[in-house]
Amino acid sequence: MSHSELIALAGFAVAAIAMLLVTQTKERVSLPAWLIPAAVVIPFALWTGLAIVEEGLFGFLPMLVGSQWGLQVWFDRWMSVTAAFFLLQNRARAAGMKSEVWVLAVIFTGSIGLFLMLARTVYLERKAAV
Repeated sequence: MSHSELIALAGFAVAAIAMLLVTQTKERVSLPAWLIPAAVVIPFALWTGLAIVEEGLFGFLPMLVGSQWGLQVWFDRWMSVTAAFFLLQNRARAAGMKSEVWVLAVIFTGSIGLFLMLARTVYLERKAAV
């Protein structure tokens, strides 16, 4: 198994475990909940930065347009990000965030912008509740 395959498998395992733990939580998360999406996005943003440095800003394009599976993954990613943004934007607006700024962040950075938006939304919601 290659280095990249091991990293992908580890990322999948961490995400699956995190999702399963969240579904089992009956109580509201007591620690500053905005730290969870912030902690998830930091290593991903660092990995993205490394990929940009090593392969260039558009180094992902040959992988995506080179096969039907590449295009399928690309469309799946954007459908998921769009659905998540759609579900999050009402909460963000209610917390006082301007969605125009965040939609640009999500369009240009994908999951990174979405996770930062989630962290900010949860932070503002918890701050207002106190």
